Formats: sequence, structure tokens, C-alpha cells
Amino acid sequence: MRLPEGLVRRYAVGLVMDTVPCYRSGPDSEPGAKVLPGILVRHRAPPHRTGALVLQQAVALLTGQRVAVPTVTSAAGVLRHAQRLLPGFDAQLVWEQAPSDLLALCHEAVHRGGLVLLMWQSIAREVRGAPRPPSPPPQWMLVVGVEGPWRPVGDGSGNAVCTEASGLLVLDTQVHPGWGLGHNQCLVPGAYPFHEAAMRVAEFRSVWSARTLEGNLDCGFVLSAIALPHGKGQCAQ
Repeated sequence: MRLPEGLVRRYAVGLVMDTVPCYRSGPDSEPGAKVLPGILVRHRAPPHRTGALVLQQAVALLTGQRVAVPTVTSAAGVLRHAQRLLPGFDAQLVWEQAPSDLLALCHEAVHRGGLVLLMWQSIAREVRGAPRPPSPPPQWMLVVGVEGPWRPVGDGSGNAVCTEASGLLVLDTQVHPGWGLGHNQCLVPGAYPFHEAAMRVAEFRSVWSARTLEGNLDCGFVLSAIALPHGKGQCAQ
């Protein structure tokens, strides 16, 4: 009998799905979860602060520590601070690449108990008859998980594994944190068909569509990524 198809999600180690995304600073058996830094602000984080906030979140998830991070925007600057704050992790900087390569990179990092930081460039929507709007400033987002095709374990238990990624589960400090999930935005390859500007950009570079938990859609591309894999990490489902 053919098993039902669907999606399975794999989240970063220590990420707790509560009323807002939280993290545990100790083993799962220890009670209490701490809210991730920078996601409960009533106003959106300014783009020039997203690099610092995302790195704070990464350190909290990976080490259980809250640290101060100076304002940093460039990929080289974020990498330098990541290496300083997370010496036990093999920080790897990659520039814009094919969606399949980025999906594989994020899947491997999460599978190994790590995270990925993305530098995202949104594509401004155009209104017919209006001047072409300027491009929004780039911002940093944190990949806290991946989703992929549902695959049974094979032992008859009905459990599923995420053997490959078809989308990225992201925490964005400029988007409402959501309820009951460890992410607030999902990125998938390809441009949203009704985003005319993104469709044109997709003719010469890799465009992604981003959907928030509230259904808001955006399109853009990933300028760079910093992978933070670590050991043989286990993953929270």
C-alpha cells in the first residue's frame, strides 16, 4: 500500500516551538526555555542591525549563551564575528549559488546540528505607471530548519525523515515571530508568478520566493550565506 505523501520539517537542535520561537540552554529534560533575542520587538529591526541580531540568535541556539554583537552588515564582517563567537564551529562563507547547492548546504548544516545565516536581497515590487522603486537594503536572516518530501523510515513505525531539502525554514527579525512554530518564513526556489520584477530578474539569476506564516509573499535572492555546521548533531522534529 502506497503511503501518503507530504512534507517533513527538520529544525535546529535546541529550538523549541512555543508561543514564540525559544531555545533550551541545556538538555531537553531541563525545564524552561528562553526566548530568542531580537524577535519580540514591536517594530522591525533596521536592516543594518539584522546581521548582529541573527548572529546573536545563532549563538543562543548553538551555545545557550546571550552575547553582544556590534553592528555589522558585510558578509566578511559577520563571518569574522561568527568565528570569534563560535570557535568550535566550522564557519563557511559562500557567495550566491544555485538553489540546489544552497538547499544542500542548509540541509547538511542542520543535519549536523548547525545553522545557516543568509544575506537576503528583496526585489521591490513595481506599480504600473509609477516610477521604478529603489531596491530595499539587504538584510540577514537565520535558517533554523529545512523541509522536504515525506519519506518513511522503513521500520514500519510511521516515522519520517528529511533526506533532502525543498525549502528553507527561516527566522526573519523583520517579520512577526508567529505562534507555535520555530520559523516565521519559508523560502523556496523560483519567483512568485505575479511578481513581474522578480520574474524578469529570474531570467539571469537565482530568485527565491518567501512566504510568511501570515501568507505575505516576497521575492528576492541570496547574496551570500554563512554555514555553521557542527559535529554529528541531532535534529528536533
